[in-house]
Amino acid sequence: MKSRLQGNAIKVFGVVLACLAMVACGNQGAPAPASDQGGAAQPVAAAAPAAADTPANVILWSPPGKTAPADFAQRLRALKDDGTASEVRVVKEYEYEVKEGYGPGFDELAVVKFPSEAAYEQWKSSPAADFGPDVVTSRVDVTTERVSRKNDPDQSIYVISQYETFVSPEEYKIYSEDYIDPNMDNQYHSGIMTRYTMYLEREATGGLQNPRAFLVTEYANQAEFDRKASVKDPYKALLLSGTHPEWARLNVEKKKMRRDFNESYAKPVP
Repeated sequence: MKSRLQGNAIKVFGVVLACLAMVACGNQGAPAPASDQGGAAQPVAAAAPAAADTPANVILWSPPGKTAPADFAQRLRALKDDGTASEVRVVKEYEYEVKEGYGPGFDELAVVKFPSEAAYEQWKSSPAADFGPDVVTSRVDVTTERVSRKNDPDQSIYVISQYETFVSPEEYKIYSEDYIDPNMDNQYHSGIMTRYTMYLEREATGGLQNPRAFLVTEYANQAEFDRKASVKDPYKALLLSGTHPEWARLNVEKKKMRRDFNESYAKPVP
């Protein structure tokens, strides 16, 4: 009897040991989920360079009194055709706003978007980026933008305004969001405007002491552009009527943030 009990005890003890071994093995395998988590985290780590893949925007233009090379548009559009650039818009000024402090803006102007900073740097260091002394090339950043599904850059009428900025990029971005967005959104939602973008230079160019900003707006076509005043003016009056005090304040304070000196009307270069 005693021998049988001892035998049973040994069996039970053996089972316990086996269970402990299984638990131990299970514990040893526990880090596997951590490994899986590490594996799951890999896409995040791999996505980290996404910042480097952020599009790089460049504006090229020939200043007043200068003329862009005859192949200016052709060479830039070739960048889109061969995949170097993700977007290219080239326009030619046909008229400009005439009032105190204003003047012509450019002969031709191009907005080029590269898929990444690396793509831009590679282009910049190549002979393809050399357009001669009559073309200014400026690296710019977007401070605000809205694009309609109906936007067709090849059919748009462009209004391009230039400003010399007096505040930091961060302050100008806030200004763009708080002042430019409400003003542009009315025209955008009315359907006459299919795109607007505010670009800010990283460094001053073209003889200015401070970086310039470009507000590039696109109207769907000539007929919609002709409706601009009838849509814009009543809404601006509303914004100034007391219903939007912050916007009204910025409408006065904006002179401390930038100096207006050009408003150009342009069409796509065929």
